[in-house]
Amino acid sequence: MEIYCLQLGMLTKFDYCVSMNEGLPCRNLIGCWGDRTDVVAFLNKTLTEDELRKTFSGLPKSKIDRIVDIIKSLKKED
Repeated sequence: MEIYCLQLGMLTKFDYCVSMNEGLPCRNLIGCWGDRTDVVAFLNKTLTEDELRKTFSGLPKSKIDRIVDIIKSLKKED
């Protein structure tokens, strides 16, 4: 199964969406795939409570915050 991902700007497969976040699902998984498959049942079968919490808790970082984090990590490598 493939859908168009607004975040990536291209077609992507379910397999990618369930593991793209450091091995955890994308936080938009339910919204994107919920009409096509029983995502909640899949998540309950495959993830621990802690993994579910990590996936769906907290606010997503803004694009500028992610850029700043990348710049900081590159500076640490020097």
